[in-house]
Amino acid sequence: MRFSDPDRCGIVLGPDPGHVRLARDWARRNSRATRRQADDLVLAVSVLVTNALQHTRSGGPGGTTQVVLYRRPATYTLSVTDNGPRPGPAIPFPRVEAATNPLSPTGNGLRLLDALCAYWDWTGAAGEPLTVRAVLDRAATPVRFHVKPS
Repeated sequence: MRFSDPDRCGIVLGPDPGHVRLARDWARRNSRATRRQADDLVLAVSVLVTNALQHTRSGGPGGTTQVVLYRRPATYTLSVTDNGPRPGPAIPFPRVEAATNPLSPTGNGLRLLDALCAYWDWTGAAGEPLTVRAVLDRAATPVRFHVKPS
């Protein structure tokens, strides 16, 4: 994706789960920051692209996920747009669920995003593509998560 603003860049990914890694690598390269400074951005990209592939038509045959990064002096604004909900009776909207087991392989993505970001929201309508937007503080110390032994 090309933008006239040099502080905005984007990528369109396919439905392959391996594209999550491509998205992380792309975010790190385009962060214009040190590896450590970019860690929260890379993690946020990973969460949002993974969610799009797992929960929407973006993860199905021919699906796409659009990722846009807007770099400002103090913030990153990350937008991830999916292809809309998968067929079925329930149309999921992003929301932080009740606490789950922190070691569970699923169910903690938006909780993690919430901890990483200064702000996040979403736009879209039932049955249509959805865009999740996250604003990250570029000056913040990267979030570190530690699991305490029981």
